[in-house]
Amino acid sequence: MYPGKFNFEFDVFKNVRTDILYPANASVPLTAGFEPPDQNIGEVENKGVDFSFSYNSTISQDASWRIGLNGGYAKNKILFWDEPAGKLPWQVSTGHPIGRDPDNPGDDLYYQAIGIFDDQAEVDAYPSWPGAEAGDVIFEDVNGDGEITADDRVRTDRSHFPRFVGGLTLGFTWKSFDLSILMQGAAGAEQYVLLSSGEFGNYLQDFYDDRWTAENPTASGPRVYNRRDQYWAEQNNSYFLRSTDYIRAKNVKLAYTLPESLISKAGIKYTQVYISTMNLFTFDNFKVADPESDSDHTANYPQRRLFNLGLNLTF
Repeated sequence: MYPGKFNFEFDVFKNVRTDILYPANASVPLTAGFEPPDQNIGEVENKGVDFSFSYNSTISQDASWRIGLNGGYAKNKILFWDEPAGKLPWQVSTGHPIGRDPDNPGDDLYYQAIGIFDDQAEVDAYPSWPGAEAGDVIFEDVNGDGEITADDRVRTDRSHFPRFVGGLTLGFTWKSFDLSILMQGAAGAEQYVLLSSGEFGNYLQDFYDDRWTAENPTASGPRVYNRRDQYWAEQNNSYFLRSTDYIRAKNVKLAYTLPESLISKAGIKYTQVYISTMNLFTFDNFKVADPESDSDHTANYPQRRLFNLGLNLTF
């Protein structure tokens, strides 16, 4: 084993932006009869870390290996925007990250889904939305007033933007063979997934398999819905929020370089034969679509899995 070459870089960053345009709607009520223009009143703090690491080592005259790791973690926090006074503590956005819509940092409020009503007895025993039935999503009575109202919505600190993104490269060379692998991943994001199914279109297989029915009252998912007519499909709630954490084999390539003694007589200086793949596999719990999708209808075109056989020649 020969000595290896090691490289490591690490950076911590923190900055505060105080030039963000945002309307002063809370300071000027709607009864004033006009809407004020955007002002430089938004303040957001961003902080995180970036790092990169690489190591190369020669095992013998015929073999060597290499590894590289890079990534970054970032989180923002709203320091100030013109938020109305008197908001419930679990609905305040100041002090929390910017949500799914950066232009509306106050919109990320969700009813907390805590289960499915198995039967009518459970509906009668717990505060529920008017007209709730067996098979509906149970919303948590957050403030404990015995009713389910807009005051029971809770802010989520996650959006479809991941907190962490990173990549891992691996390589191994033995004689004329070379194997290289690129893995990528992300963590800390979630996506709202709800199709307008029923008369409008099909249901996701995942939703259909887990659905509540009279014959399967202890199912983990709610009953089928038509479009978004049911309250739990119409109102934003945590049941439809899914983690999009993933690890993906982005590129894998195996190459073989022919010995010069075999190709020099043909006037060729370099010949390499290779087989490569893209998006070979993905580990995730999202399942219903590509974890990099940002559509609640899963409307994004899926990642393609490609296999290539190639030849590189130099004359």
